Parts: sequence; structure tokens; C-alpha cells
Amino acid sequence: MKVWLRRLAIGLGVLAALVFIAISGVYGLSAAAVGNNHVGKPHPFNSAIGRVAEGERLAAMYGCMECHDRDFGGKLLIDGLPFARVPSSNLTAGRESGALTDEQFEQAVRHGIGADGRALFVMPSAEYVYLSDQDVADILAYLRTVPTVERALPARKFGPVGRALVVAGKVQFAPDLIAATPDAPRLARPSGTDPLRLGYYLTRLCTGCHGPELAGAPPMDPNAPPGANLTPAGHLKNWTREDFLNVMRTGRTPEGKQLDPQIMPWQAIGQQAQPSELDAVWAYLQTLQPKPSPVQQ
Repeated sequence: MKVWLRRLAIGLGVLAALVFIAISGVYGLSAAAVGNNHVGKPHPFNSAIGRVAEGERLAAMYGCMECHDRDFGGKLLIDGLPFARVPSSNLTAGRESGALTDEQFEQAVRHGIGADGRALFVMPSAEYVYLSDQDVADILAYLRTVPTVERALPARKFGPVGRALVVAGKVQFAPDLIAATPDAPRLARPSGTDPLRLGYYLTRLCTGCHGPELAGAPPMDPNAPPGANLTPAGHLKNWTREDFLNVMRTGRTPEGKQLDPQIMPWQAIGQQAQPSELDAVWAYLQTLQPKPSPVQQ
């Protein structure tokens, strides 16, 4: 019996050592991805052209309030260790390091890199990389008028499960997604007199959920539904313009499905988008060629 116990103890010791080595390897390999060592090429813009009222509208329509809270003081977005704990940033002057500079804001929005050099996770910079200088300046002008919020937020942390997924390539950060489309331009915002160009510009913000060709995409959250196919190969082939506008106002599709505003931000879009913007999006979607979805709808 003593020999058996000794062998069991040795076996458990070896197993524990192997587990320790494996975990250490995962932490080492994931350190660069989750660390604060990321640098992006800045694209300076003239923040003086920012319009506060338009920035307030865009901040609501583009979903800034959804992630950073209605007072922009930040909140806990993911609390799921051993996967990850991820807070959103405080965008007010009450943040620990002070108000964001023009460069820090531009780096976060269009490059996916935080003020402390970390690669942002959840932040949809792969879509915002297309935003015009005017839109970026408008939003920043508005944020500089909001009341200061001082809020203690937990530090971002990736646990062993999250780090293992990073090493396996199953978790991608904003700069990685942007690097996948290195030629993404910073577009000038078209006027409403050119609805197709305006529709193209606005639907760049839809590509994160609906895929680069708007034909659908798997969700980031495995518990969420896939992004719908917005080409004529999907349900939209049977929609009218009035159906589309009704979905943006009520979240109810012609097929009888009620859209979750936490997944599809129809409330923010429906309340803040101008009629000309919704018409432009609809007009652009009508020009798409039918494409099969890469995921089951």
C-alpha cells in the first residue's frame, strides 16, 4: 500500500508540474497580446472642427453610451473569470490619468489601442477605423462637455481560459481585426445628396456583426445569435422600405422576431438616425449582390 501511495504521489506531482508548465506557457505566450505594449500610427485630425450637438447625436447613434454608460464614466462589460474581466473606459475628465488627448482618443477609436497602450477588446475599432475626421472631432467635442465622473473600475484581467483562447487565436483584439483590412480608409462623410455613398459609409459600422460583405457573421458571444444576412440572399429580399424603417423604430421584423436592443442597437439607431441616413442605408442595401451567409441563420 505504501508503494502504491508513493507512486500516486509521484504521479500527482508530475501532473501538477505539467499543469504549471502549461499554464506558465499560456501566460507567457499571451503576455504580448494582453499587455500594454501596443503602438499605432496616429492619424492627426483637427479637433477644433468638432460640433458638440452633432457629437451628442453620434455618440448615441454609434453606441458609445451602450458600452461606456450613459454618463460616459465606464462600466463593467464582462465579468466572467476565468475567461476575462473587462471594464469599459471612463471617457470623462475624471479618468485616473486625466482627460483624453486628441491623439489618445483617435488611437482608441480608429486604431483600437487604449491610452495605456493595451489592445482594446470589445471596442469596435475595426468598424470605427472608417470614421471621418469630422465624426471623430464631433464626438470628442461633445465628450469634453459632459460632467466629470470619478468612478473606480476594476482592472482588465484575462484568466487562464481567456489567455488560452488568445493563444489559440480564438480571441481577437481590435488592432488584430483592423490589421486584417490594412487598406481600410478613413472616409470623408458623404452628404445626404449622394445616398449610396452615404449608405456605404454608414454600413461600415455594421460590418462587425454582419460581416465585411454584410452577408452575416458568427457572433463574438457564443450565446448570441449570428449577425443576419443583409444581402438579398437573406430575409431583406422580402422587405419593403417601410418594413426596414419599422424595424429601426420598433425592433420587430416582418418575420415576427423581436430584436434584442443589446445585440442589435435598433433603439439607438431609430431614435438618433436622420431620415436621410436611414433612407441611404436602405438604398445601399438594395445594391448588394446576393451572397450566402457563412453561418446558419
